[in-house]
Amino acid sequence: MDEDVSGKCSLRREQSWERKKRFLEHLSVSGNISEAGRVAEVRRSTLYLWKDTDKEFSARWEEALEEAVDALEAEARRRAVEGYDEPITYAGRVVCDPDTGNPIVRKRYSDGLMAFLLRAHRPSRFRAGMESEGRSGTISINISSDDSAL
Repeated sequence: MDEDVSGKCSLRREQSWERKKRFLEHLSVSGNISEAGRVAEVRRSTLYLWKDTDKEFSARWEEALEEAVDALEAEARRRAVEGYDEPITYAGRVVCDPDTGNPIVRKRYSDGLMAFLLRAHRPSRFRAGMESEGRSGTISINISSDDSAL
């Protein structure tokens, strides 16, 4: 009978670790605790109990969140620097090239994301409140496809 009980405990630990692993994998992609818990089929209260009682799981949780934030930062940088294609619309409809039938797009950049990234990575130069130090708070960014314009 003792072997039966220890076998059940071992199986339960293995299932718990599989759920923890599934949660951590999804958390590193989504950055959303509730969503990752749903994917792993684990209640939030159980997740936080594991986090409070399992140091390794807690450390991996924090690492997974950092990975999710790194992915967000990479996407923000891509949108700010490389830009993104936005379909041109007219009267609520996407305008298409009459020869190819493909949507006509224009390249858009996010100056707001650019400013945010600069403040995050160079706070001494781009933080808010610089006006009181005699500096302008305006950030001017000129993006050109022509390298000679730089």
